[in-house]
Amino acid sequence: MSDTHTPVTPKLRPPKLRTLNLSNLAQAEPDDIDNDTTLEALRWADTSFEDRPLRGVSFVGCELDNVALGEADLTAARFGDTRLTRINVPVLKAPDASWVGTELAASRIGAWDGYGANLRAARFVDCKVTYANLRGSTLTDVLFTGCTFDELDLMDVKGARAAFVDCTIGVLTAHRMQIKDLDLRGASVGAVSGMDGLKGAHLSETQVALLSSQFAHHLGVIVH
Repeated sequence: MSDTHTPVTPKLRPPKLRTLNLSNLAQAEPDDIDNDTTLEALRWADTSFEDRPLRGVSFVGCELDNVALGEADLTAARFGDTRLTRINVPVLKAPDASWVGTELAASRIGAWDGYGANLRAARFVDCKVTYANLRGSTLTDVLFTGCTFDELDLMDVKGARAAFVDCTIGVLTAHRMQIKDLDLRGASVGAVSGMDGLKGAHLSETQVALLSSQFAHHLGVIVH
């Protein structure tokens, strides 16, 4: 009588997100913004922030549509229940920023300098990012849909309930990554640096097959 047991697949918990309600927003101008200010229920469209001081600024219940950021410094900025669309910028400088209940959509970013950020109950939809540096960030209840990353750096990232749907990741850096309920099944992943960081992640059989040579190299397995 065999005493072998079929392994039980841990139950995967999806991201917990909330619906954005951005009605009755007042039109605003870039001149309304300064360092460390809190801005609520405002909308900016087809304008430029590139000359504004934005360090530590808080956007609460706001909308930014087709806003040029240029070389704006968004260090420690806070986006709460805010929607950003059509943000096209060579460098998104936003280390230690907070993205809570926020959506970034239809945007093109060359380099996202977002190390140390806090992403919670956040959506990223139809975004193309050449290099996303989220090292040391926290991702909790985050959903990426239809996004393309040439390189996604999640080294030292912690969190829970993050999922990728219809996404493409050229290179995933996962050294010391610790994200519970990480769902990568909806991502096409070209290469992984730091295989140990995938421990506990959910992958499809097809993904495992495509990454098999990298898994073998990581484990020191000699394949004939």
